[in-house]
Amino acid sequence: MDSARPMSGVEQLARFRQLVTMPDGIRVCLRPVAPGDRDAFEALFGSLSVEDLQYFRGDVSDPAAAVGWAEAADDSRLFPLVAVVGDQLVGNCTLYLGSGSTRHIAEIRVFLAREFRRRGIGSAMLKAQIEIARKLGLQQIIAEVVESRPQVAHAFEHLGFQRECTLRDHFMTPSGETLDLIVMVRYLKRAAEDF
Repeated sequence: MDSARPMSGVEQLARFRQLVTMPDGIRVCLRPVAPGDRDAFEALFGSLSVEDLQYFRGDVSDPAAAVGWAEAADDSRLFPLVAVVGDQLVGNCTLYLGSGSTRHIAEIRVFLAREFRRRGIGSAMLKAQIEIARKLGLQQIIAEVVESRPQVAHAFEHLGFQRECTLRDHFMTPSGETLDLIVMVRYLKRAAEDF
């Protein structure tokens, strides 16, 4: 008799596929990162503007960064999804899982190629990751948004994220400019208040 065991989070992500048709008719496939995505990541990040590059935590214009993103498929603490239009990788949305005392929390980051923004793709990726987080039993998802990008903060709010605080001068661009950082939380499940 084959005993059915629950799928691990990695197995759930590996099987995830979602085809979404945007209001403008564009069809987008949301799927996990695959080892063969290296060239696609190089193309995505290689064409970034100076403005976009300043909002990343590291230098994604370095071709070695594409290797890291493609290899993220093997990291059990990351749950990266990509958005693909035709054969072109146009976006990435990743859950970074906490551990130890923060094992109930994930941080989320999302990026879309400029020509695919404001078409609903980012929201579709975020919604998919919220559902994956629920299936993993997570209780909170944290997003950090640079205050100078209010449209991004509004998009997170539209999906149920709440502004928790603003950290003054917390984010430094490559040029040395400091920016305020909004910490936003999407509560999936509140801890019981009664003992």
